[in-house]
Amino acid sequence: MASKQQDPHKESWYQARIITWLKTNYPDAFVWKAAAGPYSRGGIPDICAIIAGHFFGFEVKRPEGGRLSKIQEQTIQEINDAGGTALVVSYPEQVKEAIERWQSTQRKLQRHRKPDSW
Repeated sequence: MASKQQDPHKESWYQARIITWLKTNYPDAFVWKAAAGPYSRGGIPDICAIIAGHFFGFEVKRPEGGRLSKIQEQTIQEINDAGGTALVVSYPEQVKEAIERWQSTQRKLQRHRKPDSW
């Protein structure tokens, strides 16, 4: 039986690719790597970004074997419930899809919004 090949990259490798992609494709965005520490809230996604006034949280996991903790699952749900966008990703393409999905939703809302009457 052939052994399953392990992904040689650490999560930090995926994080660096995603941060670089975000900064290249959204130069006006505010992008940061969340730092964990004794005074930080647990479960905050690895990479956070504000794009066009919208909060995105990207929890980066390796494509093979990466699993969310309960606090990460809960935090992702809380961010989404609060109106932000949070999800698990491994590749910049997944980040792109999430941002484009949000942008598409915003365009649809704009088309259906009634103009303010003053």
